[in-house]
Amino acid sequence: MVGTMSWNEATLVSRRSVIAVRIQVIFAIVLSLVIPAAWGASDFRFDGVHRIVAVADVHGAYDELVSILRETAVIDEALHWRGGNTHLVSLGDLVDRGPDSRKVLDLLMRLELEAGAAGGGVHVVLGNHEVMNIVGDLRYVPAAEYTTFAGKEDDALREQAWLRILDQEPTAVRAEFDSLLPLGYFAQRQAFSVSGKYGAWLLAKPFLIVINDTAFAHGGLPAMVSELGLEATNQKLHSELADYLRTWAAIQAELRLARPIEFLDRPDAMAHRGAEQQSKTLREMQEEPLFTPKSPIWFRGQALCYPYTEAENLDAALAALGVARVVVGHTVTPTHRAVSRFNGRVTLLDTGMLRSIYEGSPAALVFERGGWTVAYSDRPGQRSQPEVLPRAVGARPAGLDDDALEQWLQQADIVGIENLDTGITKPHRVTLRKDGVELRAVFKTVSEQIGDDSDRYQYELAAYKLDRLLDLNMVPVTVERTVNKQHGILQFWVDGSINVRRMLEQKKQPAGECAAGPQYNLMNVFDVLIDNTDRTQENALFTQDWMLVLIDHTLAFRTDVKKPRLLYRGEITVPPALAERLKTLNREMLQQALGTYLKKRQIDTLLKRRDLLLKDYGARTGPDKNVTR
Repeated sequence: MVGTMSWNEATLVSRRSVIAVRIQVIFAIVLSLVIPAAWGASDFRFDGVHRIVAVADVHGAYDELVSILRETAVIDEALHWRGGNTHLVSLGDLVDRGPDSRKVLDLLMRLELEAGAAGGGVHVVLGNHEVMNIVGDLRYVPAAEYTTFAGKEDDALREQAWLRILDQEPTAVRAEFDSLLPLGYFAQRQAFSVSGKYGAWLLAKPFLIVINDTAFAHGGLPAMVSELGLEATNQKLHSELADYLRTWAAIQAELRLARPIEFLDRPDAMAHRGAEQQSKTLREMQEEPLFTPKSPIWFRGQALCYPYTEAENLDAALAALGVARVVVGHTVTPTHRAVSRFNGRVTLLDTGMLRSIYEGSPAALVFERGGWTVAYSDRPGQRSQPEVLPRAVGARPAGLDDDALEQWLQQADIVGIENLDTGITKPHRVTLRKDGVELRAVFKTVSEQIGDDSDRYQYELAAYKLDRLLDLNMVPVTVERTVNKQHGILQFWVDGSINVRRMLEQKKQPAGECAAGPQYNLMNVFDVLIDNTDRTQENALFTQDWMLVLIDHTLAFRTDVKKPRLLYRGEITVPPALAERLKTLNREMLQQALGTYLKKRQIDTLLKRRDLLLKDYGARTGPDKNVTR
């Protein structure tokens, strides 16, 4: 009868269920040994520390790590602890990409014991790559790393795995099995398992810690940190990790899975086997914060997003942790040097230590004698401050920031001009070349009255200058220049961008690290401020990493205080940090910056619109007086 089990089938299902339960019990016991049942504040917060040395994203770069630990007097020439009461912090991603992850882990495991005996400490904050190795996401494990695990142990584990497969698949081909799973694979997986040498050690490590008045996280501080705080954030992420490991072990036992299945492939593999519920469970688990940018190990908001879209979240997280700053890795800095953002509240420390991949230099952030400095192994004996990245709207060759690009656009040779049959003003696209660099720009010359309105290239310059005054960083470099005896403006052409119209036509959605909604909101605030009635789907662009860029402001700066028609229909809010910046604007400042391009009446009206923005759209920084002056 359809839907009726035989006695043997029912017995088999029962036995599998018993096995699954036993596996869950065994995993629960093992996990309880490596993950504390109840974390406390003392596990994540350390006060009264006189010296801190932090490093980020080693990625198996053992020699580079040794060089920076020697430079900062953490270890001696024999690689033993000499840091005394120093606290060494690793910001995660010790493993993957580079060939010597095992040596890196062994070194830090030994230094952890030696530091503790000397009155210091070693804090390993988990990164996304540690979690990936624990759960079986092996996309970035290089062949050279597997090789370090090859040997008798791996041979024995390999043979056992092959026999399990052969028992289920009598026609399986050994050569195919060996080619898919490199030598060292099984010993590596054992080492990163719950009971393995590295897995057990890493599972007992935090995701987020605080030392003195500074937080340390791998990627950054997402909203969950301000919502949950220090202890609960760590507890939630550890709980999600433990639940996933237990669930996957039970599924493997229940379905008698002999072949290894990588983390990302598991939901589809279960569906293919007809195990729909298991597939759904795994898919839902992979969408939990631990495996997404909602967690501190994947989040990049403080590294990449516009400050005005991220400052509120950052301030809330720092307040929840009771700290003044956060130090993060995860995102390689453009200059391969430590970088300061948000007025020193964020330090980005991933300088691309693994030279073979990132071509960077080992760095460490050092706290001693009450202050912070940066040490680099390629600058022995020197200490410096984190760099403040210069403005650079749109991708261009390294070292050519917006100040340098202004000069470059004014001096570069014009090697090509083509018509752009778009808009009323019929702009041209100009190709320029200088010092071996070739870039493109839009050239506009129209400056005329159209009915009661003006359409002037000078307004492009005013929009760019105002964007810089506000530190908005959304309008590309714009300069005056004469081309073919015509005077106008050149505006840097952001190659690789896509305008909103094409994005919608191609049914794409912004998929970057920084949400589109807050960026659209900044666009709306700017358009209200400058009374831009001509924001269209064609002149709102997204870069390749989905950062919004604003162009074409020749019809802006009218003298109407009413809100213009806006491209984005979302509710307008003025972020507190931007509200404070807007309050600093005054007639003298605007006259000096924009007076060449705008009339006095236009500047006066801009200030009135500023006042209305602060009044109507949420200047949540206290009561506002009339700030027009």
